[in-house]
Amino acid sequence: MQMTKLSHLLLPGLVLLAAQSHAACDRSAGASSVPPPPAFSYRPPNRGAPAQRVGGGTRSISQLSVLAPDHVGRTSQARPRLYWYINPGFRNGVRFRLAKVGTTLPLLEILLPPQPNGGIQHLDLDLYNVSLEPGIHYEWGVMLEPFAHQRLPLLISRGAILMDDSAPSLGLAPTLERPYLAAQQGYWYDAVDWISRRIESEHPGTELRLQRAALMEQGGLFSAALYEREMAQSAR
Repeated sequence: MQMTKLSHLLLPGLVLLAAQSHAACDRSAGASSVPPPPAFSYRPPNRGAPAQRVGGGTRSISQLSVLAPDHVGRTSQARPRLYWYINPGFRNGVRFRLAKVGTTLPLLEILLPPQPNGGIQHLDLDLYNVSLEPGIHYEWGVMLEPFAHQRLPLLISRGAILMDDSAPSLGLAPTLERPYLAAQQGYWYDAVDWISRRIESEHPGTELRLQRAALMEQGGLFSAALYEREMAQSAR
């Protein structure tokens, strides 16, 4: 009789412990099933002639840098956005230039207003009705327009771009996956553009800035990457 009473006393506690154990297992299983955050893995296309990416008169790109790889980067878009980084503090205008490789007449040359806050800047070719032809190599670059009294070397950075429309399904991928798929398939400019557009629409986008920083590091753009990490840290 005493054993029966003891069983009645212990049984509810055992049931509660079992339920808690199952709940903990479910939470653990749920946590393990959550996919990790996406990450960039840029795979260069391994084709095309090397591009110039120059800051000042040397390979240093600490003050001004086009967000371009050290080879001919690809885009799937005829009118892409092109991005660059400027160290904060400059009050010079920015001269943007785009031309076919081997020609002297530019498709577009324009002087943009100063951006003293610096950081990641861009120009949208669609706003200027300028299109890239598939399979044609283009060189583009930005230069800080010098003031009359300045005696410093010109700060210039250049990169190269090729429009490749052989992957039409890339633009049909889910919006959140596009930047990472573009990087995996070797479309550098698309990866930069699509992650940048997300940052603009999801400001401050701390995690997205860290992802863009990681992409910049894979392209050897360490000054831009450092700036992005600092911006992400300040937004926390």
